[in-house]
Amino acid sequence: MAQRMLTVCIGETGLEVGTLWFESAAGREHSSFQYADTWLSHPRRFAIAPMLPLDTDRRFFKAQSDQGSPLPPPMADTTPDSWGRGIIRKDVRLGKARESLQTGLLTEIDFLTAVDDFSRIGALRFQDTGGSASPFLATGEGGRHQIPPLLHLDQLGKAIASVESDEPDLMALRRLRQVGTALGGARPKCSVIDSDGSLAIAKFTSRLDTYPVERAEVLTLRLARLCGIAAPDARIELSDGLPVAIIRRFDRSGQGRIPFISAQTLLDAPVATGATYAALADAIRQHAASPRTEMRELFRRVGFTILVSNVDDHLKNHGFLYVGDDKWRLSPVFDVSPMPARFRELKTAIADPSQPQASIELLLDHAFCFEVERDEAVKMLRLMAQVIADKWQGLAREAGMNRTETDEYRSAFEHGEARYALRGDHARGQNV
Repeated sequence: MAQRMLTVCIGETGLEVGTLWFESAAGREHSSFQYADTWLSHPRRFAIAPMLPLDTDRRFFKAQSDQGSPLPPPMADTTPDSWGRGIIRKDVRLGKARESLQTGLLTEIDFLTAVDDFSRIGALRFQDTGGSASPFLATGEGGRHQIPPLLHLDQLGKAIASVESDEPDLMALRRLRQVGTALGGARPKCSVIDSDGSLAIAKFTSRLDTYPVERAEVLTLRLARLCGIAAPDARIELSDGLPVAIIRRFDRSGQGRIPFISAQTLLDAPVATGATYAALADAIRQHAASPRTEMRELFRRVGFTILVSNVDDHLKNHGFLYVGDDKWRLSPVFDVSPMPARFRELKTAIADPSQPQASIELLLDHAFCFEVERDEAVKMLRLMAQVIADKWQGLAREAGMNRTETDEYRSAFEHGEARYALRGDHARGQNV
């Protein structure tokens, strides 16, 4: 049996929040969490997730499915997804990280503690128990961070190319383990310090890409802003001639860390798929500082997802930032992935898991779930569809797409659902 106990902290000052216990035996893993008395009495205390109310209870967790996590949901939000896990597994397999593990098998606690402290998503931080002098996991020597500046893009691109190869370089693996495991998603990425000193994400071209994915994401984030949706600053840089998307982190404010949870955690859902936007709207109604504003924003985002053919709208790709008084707000959009000629289904259904269609008509029929009147919903969607129709090609050129690449993405932005939204009459049965 493997056991580990960690102190859970928060923010730049590392205030103690509670204790995380983890155990694994015979391939089964489970954990528990309990708030610290000092946190419960602190004037700035808050529940780090709605499903972890402020009390003295010790709560227990295990994975509800093969895709679930045995960690408490807000801690699971800080673990890497497939890209970061792949780096860690390769590093261990090549014997370069064996000394950091308590057993020869990787568990969820190994993935949690391998993530770089400086760039870990949100505000939670972790220490081995043993006093405040213990370093945060994982930090560089002397507590320093090892996130590289933007000018190292070429070096990072070469490291990523090596890691994606059949025979990765050991030094490349070690470097990316330090800077490339804090972020979710399946695509190659790492943290960088932008030219203005802010923390950013660098998303790289993969050797497996058949589309200019990075250029498309930057284009779509800029479209989101034009449609009135909060989105982070995003631009394209080049690394050895290949596009890299540089996206500003929205969970940092100056030198401070902003608490973050995923929509999966807000809903306390066992997995990231199978839920509905209507259920998410209900959770917003309970936990948002400005529920009506946030529900309308969610409606706009669902419409935008349909109009730009975003294929990656699962619950891990919607997030919430803490705003005080035990209330949350939607984070800026992230990980938008328009895909041409796709089968039109949402990862998160509108109102019924058995009806995952990416349908403007279905969204209009359920506008009331988001406290949006139908007439206003029609207008809102029509205006977004018009902005997308007018601007997407110009933004594609600005993002560096050539004519062939723009044509490849045409069906992601010009399709029957977009034409339906543009019409504005919306008689039932007339969708094309």
